Amino acid sequence: MLTTVLSRLPGGSGTRRSQGFYLRFIVDLLYFYVESLLDRFLSVGVEMKIKLWRLAVLIFFGFGSFARAQVGNPELIAQAKKERALVWYTTISVPEAKEFADAFEKQFSPIKVEIFRSGAGVLANRISSEYQARNYRVDIVQGISSRGVIPAFKRKEIISRYNSPEYKFVASDLKDKEGYWSAMTVNTIVLAYNTRMVKPADVPKTYDDLLKPMWKGKKILNDTENFAWFDELLKYWGRDKGLAYFRKLAQQDQVFQRGSRGRVQLVVAGECPFTIAYGPHIQSYVTRGAPIDWVPLEPVIFVRDTVSVAGKPPHPASTKLFVDFLFSKESQLKLREMNRIPSRIDVEPDPPRLFRGFKRIPQDIEQENLSESINLFREIFGLPAS
Repeated sequence: MLTTVLSRLPGGSGTRRSQGFYLRFIVDLLYFYVESLLDRFLSVGVEMKIKLWRLAVLIFFGFGSFARAQVGNPELIAQAKKERALVWYTTISVPEAKEFADAFEKQFSPIKVEIFRSGAGVLANRISSEYQARNYRVDIVQGISSRGVIPAFKRKEIISRYNSPEYKFVASDLKDKEGYWSAMTVNTIVLAYNTRMVKPADVPKTYDDLLKPMWKGKKILNDTENFAWFDELLKYWGRDKGLAYFRKLAQQDQVFQRGSRGRVQLVVAGECPFTIAYGPHIQSYVTRGAPIDWVPLEPVIFVRDTVSVAGKPPHPASTKLFVDFLFSKESQLKLREMNRIPSRIDVEPDPPRLFRGFKRIPQDIEQENLSESINLFREIFGLPAS
């Protein structure tokens, strides 16, 4: 597969922009395939992954310091420095997590940040198992809101309240009024298409356009765990209409693969004309001049990538300080540089169309019966239980 993808890299004009695109594209592909292999087949810790990707981070992301985030009162900082440690469970990529950890450690030495990175489902199960065993090692939980576990985690006191002073800059629909969670970023679920494979006049404008005969036969890539998208559209359309639509979509013979970034890369490479994926992942390639663009099929479902303080954090002061740091304007500006959609109202997405100009609906984080939609999703699309 990798050979095929590389052989279909878009032709370049020899310009610096094209060369830069080639380099970033190849590194992204290598990251996706090696990360997948490590997660699936090997018990490789996050430190080894950090070593493997340190060179890529130095070249393409850079360890140059971003603006020092002015967070934390003196008493909190003093307490945190006595704790000297912090454990962060996250779903963002290892290079991105390491960049934030390095900046935090530099500003608040001698605190060291231990990172555990995995998918949302793995993180939710790991945290739940650790708390059942009374193993309280995690301080900050990030990225699990798409799994429908937030209400249960509240009841079981696996997550706790913390109203960061930075939350006053977060939009009201992106944070919990009780302080159990706040979105660090948001991810819109939109339709990406290869601009060389799809004519402008043929680009779908509505969900019904995906049902056209011309798009049948392994032409649409979807995620094996696109549960929030499925669930929210069911509620918006109504159960009967929604199920009828998804059963028709199932007849289009979609291809399912886990991971938004990987699917976007396959569309860029010409493996498939369409994928339903995260807007920021797609836009990062649009910005680099890749043969890809995206359209918002309305209503656009978006997922809030939440941060929560653990119920019994072993390093409480460091935890609060790090949450303040992640939601500072400087950190949110850095997230924007990483092609993310920041949650702060004073940091506009780049470009603004990532989160503007279309009807959008947030995933219901407080919903407890997501399991029913998960089972329906797998049943309709013929996917095995994982």
